[in-house]
Amino acid sequence: MCRFAAYLGRPLLINEVITKPKDSLIKQRSAALESDGTINADGFGIAWYNLTVSEIPAVFVSVAPAWNDVNLKNITHQIVSKCFFDHFSNQPKERSTIQR
Repeated sequence: MCRFAAYLGRPLLINEVITKPKDSLIKQRSAALESDGTINADGFGIAWYNLTVSEIPAVFVSVAPAWNDVNLKNITHQIVSKCFFDHFSNQPKERSTIQR
């Protein structure tokens, strides 16, 4: 089962949603209770706006498991945004995920 989170509000560090809460998206990925399997490990993506820099959203994607991605851990406690979207993917077993 894929996981999504969208945020629109006061400026917030992205890790307040992705990594910090006890039911964060990272924890949901490694212990999914509402799916056929228990691990969602087929990649993730984050898009966020920083309108002081650009009207185009910044995007970070990876096919690696989010809980193992050092870059994700390094950037989420540095990104503050009023608007962001996260997607954590779980592909069917017959589909492969390829980094492009």
